[in-house]
Formats: sequence, C-alpha cells, structure tokens
Amino acid sequence: MTLSDYMLRRNERPITWWFVRGWIPSRTERYSWLRVALVTVRSASLCALLFWCGFWFLFSGWLLGEGSENMMRMRPWMTDAGAEFGAFAGLCWGVLSRMCWNQRANRLNAAPQGPEVTAPWPKLGFWKGAAPRLLYRLLIGFATPMLLFHAIENARGAWAWHQMKAQLKAAGECYELACIIPPPVSDDENFFATPFWKRFAYHRVVPSNPNESSIRWDYTNHEEIYHAFSLPKDPPSVAQSEGTHKNGRLDLMAWAERFRWSTTNRVSTRNGDWSEPRFPLAPTPGKPAEDVLLALSKFDPILSEFADAASRPRNRYPTHYEDGFSTLLPNLATIKSGSRICQMRAVARLATGDIDGAAADVRLAFRLGEALNEDPFIISQFVRYACDEIALHALWEGLVDHRWTEGQLAGFQELLGARDYTRGMLHSLESERAVGNMEMSRISGNRRQRLTELDRLGGNDNGQESSLTDFMGLVAILMPDGWFRENQVGLLRGYQILLNSVRAEVEPTHRATALQFVHRNQNNADNYYQEARAHPNPRNFIVGMFLPALSKSSLKAHRVQTLVRMGVIACALERHRLAHGDYPKTLDELKPAYLASIPTDWMSDDPFHYQKTEDDWFRLWSVGPNGRDDGGVYRTVKKDGKSQSDDLDWSWPSPVKSLEPRMF
Repeated sequence: MTLSDYMLRRNERPITWWFVRGWIPSRTERYSWLRVALVTVRSASLCALLFWCGFWFLFSGWLLGEGSENMMRMRPWMTDAGAEFGAFAGLCWGVLSRMCWNQRANRLNAAPQGPEVTAPWPKLGFWKGAAPRLLYRLLIGFATPMLLFHAIENARGAWAWHQMKAQLKAAGECYELACIIPPPVSDDENFFATPFWKRFAYHRVVPSNPNESSIRWDYTNHEEIYHAFSLPKDPPSVAQSEGTHKNGRLDLMAWAERFRWSTTNRVSTRNGDWSEPRFPLAPTPGKPAEDVLLALSKFDPILSEFADAASRPRNRYPTHYEDGFSTLLPNLATIKSGSRICQMRAVARLATGDIDGAAADVRLAFRLGEALNEDPFIISQFVRYACDEIALHALWEGLVDHRWTEGQLAGFQELLGARDYTRGMLHSLESERAVGNMEMSRISGNRRQRLTELDRLGGNDNGQESSLTDFMGLVAILMPDGWFRENQVGLLRGYQILLNSVRAEVEPTHRATALQFVHRNQNNADNYYQEARAHPNPRNFIVGMFLPALSKSSLKAHRVQTLVRMGVIACALERHRLAHGDYPKTLDELKPAYLASIPTDWMSDDPFHYQKTEDDWFRLWSVGPNGRDDGGVYRTVKKDGKSQSDDLDWSWPSPVKSLEPRMF
C-alpha cells in the first residue's frame, strides 16, 4: 500500500471527518484549503483537550505525589504545546490529504467512466495493510509534526536570541566571559603572588565517562591548608558561647579556653579527616589576652607574609574563570579566616596595651577583605563584606575602650572613606550574567548532565535532583534547541532587571529618588522570578534556578557601605572626644576640623540620626532598608524568643549589655 492509497483510504472513512463534516466527499470533488484549515484546527483542539484532561487526571496528586505540584504548574504550558503539536500534525495530514485527493480527482475527472470512481478498496493483509499503516501513522502523525515543531521552536528561540543580543548591544552591555575576567598582573604588584598562596594545589578530575561534561576538581590540599590556618571549633565546655559577651565585646577568656581545649583534646572532626588543631600554650592558664596572643603566634609567619604584601596595589588570584559555576575559589575561606585571626589578635593586643600592633592588625584585616575587590564572582564580594564587618568589630573594640590615637583614627577614617562596595556588586552581577550565558551555551553539549549540575548550583544542594529537573532531564533529548535559547534570553532579561536596579542604587545624586526606583525595580525582579516559579516550563525553568539567590544580593552591599560610613563618623566623634573631652551634641560640630563634610545616610541621602548618651557613648543609626526611622532598633526578637524580624534600622553598636540583636 502506497502513501497515497493510505491517505485516500483514511480520508474516505466517516470517522475521519467527525467534527469537520458529517459526510464523505465525492472522489471527484477537489480538496479545498478550507478543509486543510478545518483539519488543522480540529487536530489542535483535540490535542489541547487531551493534554489538559490528561494532566488533570494524572498529575493532580493521585499518581505522582510530590512531583505532581510542579507538573500541575506546567499544565497551561503543556496544553499550549500540545495544541501547537496537534496543529502541525493536522496540517501535515491536511496538506498530504489535499495533494493525494486532488491528484486522484484530476485523474478521475479526465477519465470519468473509469472503475476507480465507485470501486471499493480491496482488503489487504498484515504486511500489505497493517504494517504500512503503522509506519505511515508514525511518519505523518509524529515524525513530520515533530520536525516541524522543532523547526518552529528553534526559529522562535533564534529570533528571541537575536533580539536580545541587539538590545544588549544597543545598550552597550557586554555579556561575554572575556569582559569580566581581570587582566593578568605582574607578581611584584599582586597581593596573591606570595609563597603562601602558591602552596594551593588542585587539578581537574578526568571523568571516566567521555560523555560527562561537568567539571569536577580533586581537592588536593586547600582544605588542609585552611584547616591549619583557622581558629578552633567550639569545644563542649563553651558550646553555648559565641565568643562574645552580651555587650558585643570579644570574649577573650572563652577563646583562651577554646585554644587550650583544642590543643589538649584530640577529638576527630570533619568526618574523621583531621583532629582539632594544636596551638602554643603556657604551662598554666594566665591572663586571657596573653594566652590568646600566645596561641595566635602560630599564625605569625603567615600574617607577616600578608603584611609584607599588603602594599601591593593589585589582587589577582589565579582563578579558572572559564570553568563557570564550577570554578573553585579556595582563597575565600582562607581570606575570611585570616580576617578573624587579625580581629582576635587586635583585640588581644588592645587588652595588653599594644595599641600600634592592634591598629596594624585592624588595617591588615581590612586589607584582606580588599584582596577580593577585583574578583568578579558574587560569592567573593559577599566574603569581602563579611571580612570588613569583622575588621569593623575590631575597630569598634578600640573605640569602646578609647584606645586609638588621633593619628590612627585619622588613618581609619581615610581607609573607610575610600571603601566602595556597590561598584563591586554591579561588576559581580555582570559576572554572574556572563557565566550564566556561558553555562547555557554548554548545556547543548550534554543536556542531561548540565541540567543536573545547574539544578545543584541553583540551590538544590541536598544531593537529590529536584522533581522539575528530573522531568526536564527525561525529556531533554526531545527539547528543541530553541527552548534553551529562550531560557538564555529569559536569564539575561532577569539579570538586566537586577543590573538596572543596582545601577540606580549607585547613582551618586538624588539618592532618595534613586532608592525609590530601586525598590520598584526590585519588585519587578521579584515578580519576574515569581512568575517563572509559578508557571514553570521548558522555556523559563532556569530563571527559577538562579535569580532567587541574587534578587536580594545588593542589600548586603548597602549594609556594609552604610556601616563604613558610620565608621567614618564614629572615628571623627572619637577624635572630637580626644580633643574636647566629650562627644559633640550634633554631627555638624565635627566640621571642618574632623570631617570636611558629614557622610550622609547611604539609604536615604539624609543625615544619619545621632544622639549623645549619658554613659559616655552615643547612638548613631541609618534608616535601613525600609527607609523609615525606627528609633535605631536593628531587629526585634519575636515572641518565640528565637527568631528575629527583618532589618529595621542599621545602627552602630552600643557597648551596653543587651540581649537585643546587634549588627556586629
């Protein structure tokens, strides 16, 4: 049986014309384009109805359990996709039917007396009838429509990608990885070009499966180096202590106990990989500050190396940026650990009267955070913020005890006044966009493997594949390339919303107006993400993987930027106290002797709120992320006594004992 015979047989069956016409046309009648359109509409409607009913029945929670929720969210998209596929199937059927029918009609009209006009179709056996019918059904009902479906979806994705590239080019945006990789620098200018950092060694693991495209690394020694350059874990005797007093001060006595416990109790940690580190100890406990300094002397050679390299102007760690989201950043944990060690040594030196040594440690702690200012990854910027908050705490300890000299305070003011975090946040978002764009290009090489890895990197870190990604992996081989292009477009569009927000946030003029725009734009970013999560489909599911971790990322930059501005004012207030014996009644009294101009609240562009207190201290606070003055309250403890509210005001800590949360 030929394809033409099959099409003519099927078209003459009355059931074929159900929903279109209730009668069989004459063999000599021509097949019109109207019938082709009607067959296409009928097929699209039937497929949409079948998909809708099938999802309602199968994925309502009765069969798939937890996975049904994600599947049910995809029901609208699957209904539309089913209708589109059905339309292509109907179109294939209608066009082929018209060709075959009209060829026969032309032949019969040329010889109207032939037996073909009324002769019935002969019966056929399995090999001449059933087998060809199955083959033709697969060809016309699935293979050809699937090719058309892929062609249209690929064209749609290519067009969306073309438009996105044109928009980004017109806006002067660069979304390629080469745009964000820091240029190489010479060793004599590079903070990271020292023997300590060159000890880090790691190499790529060669996958045993040649089809595996994910990048994996052998953690050769960087965890061991970090373990040797870190403070001890909490021992059982002080497990409830966080190493600070209720007044926010670093608890040197608790830390002295920790060092002694860590050295004398060789309890295995980290799943048995290492035991607790050892530290130099006096034969018997002495003064806490002296015991802490003795224990920290273990790190003196490394800290001296950092101090010698601190004057180098550039910070370029040899990161493998081309590895995208799989890039290893072994320097981050070590940098943060170094900041904590400097903080503790500074506080201990203050307690022993070594003011110059303490000031040097505070400056070194800030320098370690600044070592990440050129790294474009957003996690590097987060570590930078954390390091500077650690250094600010050490600076605050000296302010509380009135230990810093006039010259040291002026130096701290200059150091803090030069800090700029929002520019780094902007660059890190540009970096995340470039890496995300590169990862989307990689997916096409091994879709299943990359989707699994992207799911993990997008926040599913429990070692299990999410139900949505598991479903996507099952159908990845059938997904048109255009869907990945549309994911790429959606991801870049989401990043652009975030970038527009951050660019408004760093606008130096009209800060209050800019921040109003930021809140509005941030809502747009949140809505964009929520829409992708509420209606997931193969065209947008990657948006839901990555954007949620970034939607509030700039708030961390605002927080530390506000803190360093308050730090500048706090140093100027202490200089005023040194000169006049008391803090000023208003911040305006600091001009011009101690500040050429008073830094304004980063979150409102208005003056900071300031009050002189009766306990030889002061209150200084920003209106915080809500833009409203809440009386200097940072957070409130909820009724359960465990959880806290969102940030209210951002306040410079007070040394008064309190159970209320502090910024540091």
